[in-house]
Amino acid sequence: MPIFSTSKDSAWNYRIIATRPILIKVKNDNMRKAVAIDLSIDLPFGFEISKNIPIATVEVEKRFSATLKVYTSKSVKDIENEFVEFFGVLDVDRSFEDFVKAYWIYPNHITFELTEIDSL
Repeated sequence: MPIFSTSKDSAWNYRIIATRPILIKVKNDNMRKAVAIDLSIDLPFGFEISKNIPIATVEVEKRFSATLKVYTSKSVKDIENEFVEFFGVLDVDRSFEDFVKAYWIYPNHITFELTEIDSL
C-alpha cells in the first residue's frame, strides 16, 4: 500500500466514501496503517489511518463502523487493458466492494483512508 499523508497528492483520484462494518486484524502505529476484514463481504483490505484519528482508538480484534475514503491511482501503467476503464473513468459509480476486490489485483493502484471510526 502506498505511503502518503492524509492530504492525497496529485497522483491519486478520490473516488468514493463509504461506511462499513470492519474487524481490525493488525495495526502498525508508527506507519498509521492497519488491515481489517470488511464484515459485509468477508474480505480483508489495508488502509491508512487519518491523522485526525487517535491511533489508540483503532484497536486490534475489535469491530467498528468505519468511514473510509477510496482513492485510485491516476497512473494506469502496469494495468491490463480490460481494467484501465475501472481506474480511468471517474464518473462511473463503483461500489466499495468493487474497490476491495480490485485492491487484491492491483494493491498499488487503490488505497483506502480511514476518516472516522465508532465501536459497533
